[in-house]
Amino acid sequence: MLCAMTFQGNASNGLQQDAFFFVDDYYQEALGITPVRQCDDAFCVAVSDGVAESNLSQYASLKTVKTVKQLWQNYLDNSNQSPVMDISKIYEKVATLPKRFYGASATLALVYRTFAKDNQSNSSVVIKHIGDSRVYHFSAMTKTWRCITRDHNLLNQIVDEQAAAENRQADFGKYNQEGMASPLYALTDCLIADSDLDNNPMPAYDSQTLAVSSDDCLVVCTDGVHDLVPCEEWQNIDKHTDLQAWLKQLRKQIYAAKGRAYDNATAILVRFDKH
Repeated sequence: MLCAMTFQGNASNGLQQDAFFFVDDYYQEALGITPVRQCDDAFCVAVSDGVAESNLSQYASLKTVKTVKQLWQNYLDNSNQSPVMDISKIYEKVATLPKRFYGASATLALVYRTFAKDNQSNSSVVIKHIGDSRVYHFSAMTKTWRCITRDHNLLNQIVDEQAAAENRQADFGKYNQEGMASPLYALTDCLIADSDLDNNPMPAYDSQTLAVSSDDCLVVCTDGVHDLVPCEEWQNIDKHTDLQAWLKQLRKQIYAAKGRAYDNATAILVRFDKH
């Protein structure tokens, strides 16, 4: 089951630069919570956050989720095709926006599950992301939330460089640290409108496959959510939880937080129910 929430919040530029794709369409709304949807087989959701350095970044995020819709529809029309949700195609669509949008940029966090093959149930999802929009996993077994994506920012780049210098694998627990100097959170990769593709290279992105169990949950969200309310403060979820009520409670927490909803916020909640 799936449900999405978005709101403009108290963004200083007075704009809603978040956009999202939810099951079969894209949205960019000042305020809204979707009806709960049931998806027993293939599904796709995504959030995109326009980076506020440009007052035109809402166009980059909107183009991002429009392209997600196109790619997902292409898959539904021909489920044997590969690759699914090609990030390079999203990059090209954003990069080649008209010149008046140059400098507009956006993040992306995307989750999808393909159709099951040979009558076998599909118990895994694919997660792809660019920038600092994140995906969180709630384990029904441990009853805990954890972030499973690594922001593409200077802070995490330093973590990687230090690990490489010491000839070891970076500790995932060192990523996405809080309370550091704000310049360290500058994005190293995002989707940027600039048709000079030679000087606007394809951004780095991460892709992973996650096995999920019954009653596990995912939250796909923009930084207007996770910057203000860390996942340790999110409510637990079980098979009886009202997904709309859970998102409304998260919205209350964001407005009550120290930052007072200073940014746009979008969150998509996915619960994997037993069939």
